Amino acid sequence: MSLFSTKHPKECRNCKAKLSYSPFTDIAVCSSCGNEMATGHEEQLRASIEADKSGKLSYPPHAAGRAIAYCSAIYGMATHDEQFDGAKVEQHFKSNQSTYTGEAELVHSGWEGRGLRLRNLNDDRTGFMIVSVKADRAARAHGPRHDFHHIYIIFRGSRSDEGKANPMDAGFSKSNGEKSNVDYAANLTGRQDEPWWCKGRGALAPKIRRGFLELYQSMSNDVVMELDTQLSLHPQATVIVTGHSLGAALAVVCAHHLQYHRGAKMAAKGPFCFPFCTPRVGNLHFAMDFRTQIAEHSAPMPGEASPEEFKRCVNFVMSNDPVSTKAQYGYLHDRSDNLRGPGTPAANRSLASKAFYGLTKTQNKLIIFYQTPNLYNTGTYWLSNIHQYTSMQKFVLGTALFKT
Repeated sequence: MSLFSTKHPKECRNCKAKLSYSPFTDIAVCSSCGNEMATGHEEQLRASIEADKSGKLSYPPHAAGRAIAYCSAIYGMATHDEQFDGAKVEQHFKSNQSTYTGEAELVHSGWEGRGLRLRNLNDDRTGFMIVSVKADRAARAHGPRHDFHHIYIIFRGSRSDEGKANPMDAGFSKSNGEKSNVDYAANLTGRQDEPWWCKGRGALAPKIRRGFLELYQSMSNDVVMELDTQLSLHPQATVIVTGHSLGAALAVVCAHHLQYHRGAKMAAKGPFCFPFCTPRVGNLHFAMDFRTQIAEHSAPMPGEASPEEFKRCVNFVMSNDPVSTKAQYGYLHDRSDNLRGPGTPAANRSLASKAFYGLTKTQNKLIIFYQTPNLYNTGTYWLSNIHQYTSMQKFVLGTALFKT
């Protein structure tokens, strides 16, 4: 059953004007007063976009294995100044008798940091890195199919811990003499904005959670410039964008941006995207556009034993993860205490009731988030293992190579 109060409303609760909307949209906008209401089609649309495809979807084990390893390694680089150790990943493949091994080089460490610039919150620790991986001599000796060149763009997830677990204060800003957590400020910003690379679509505009978009924007110039440099030198390289948790959300945003920026010129006609435990990133139109532009397309992945084509997005989630699958996905903004609707005073309403039922006499803005398509459900986890990058390493690689 849908979480929203009324299925298929026929009139605006605010001004009683008649509503008209498509069965393929989740939000109806009153043409008279601008009030926004759920159409009741959200549940059906979500079932399609967020369908578990793990039984039908395969992923490239070497490429995805490097992705989750790098996603995990970047945490220690930010919190403890650890050095990038790509050789550890390749040694793991060799110990498992793989002949698809490579040499990894850190080509950009994101030393500029990242932040929410409009709010004067700046985190000066590594927020992303770019890694170039080329087939090594042993792999190339096995023939052309073993030759590959991948360029990884890796975004760091959230850090909220302090002290010995995070002596470098990754994730925090110290602007104006105050210590604030940048990552959680981004995570908890519920508004949606149109990305600058695909504006002007009106009611069909893709929109992204404001905090994710702001955080990505603070790094985007460096990401694009370094990637353009790498692709000018290696035009046939395969681009793979990845991250864990908040980093996964940023990876989804980045992949969408890169698809518009230079997707047609890339080796696979665009980037691959492997998010791990990502929160919901954008609205219905963003999820649908991401599917149209990236997720529904397949391409070969050089450096894999299988010659098959893989979907260009595999979204790794956990079935009981409070961030990626169990999180709240709807918000009602601009509401006042003057609520109408099912009978209880505003102060006594549940969070769900306030978010989904409470309608004001003024204009409401209803915001709904969707997961990135091509969900690959890795299973149900014990409480101590939920949402952990170590758990995802064990699923994809069979072991946790990085634990900091």
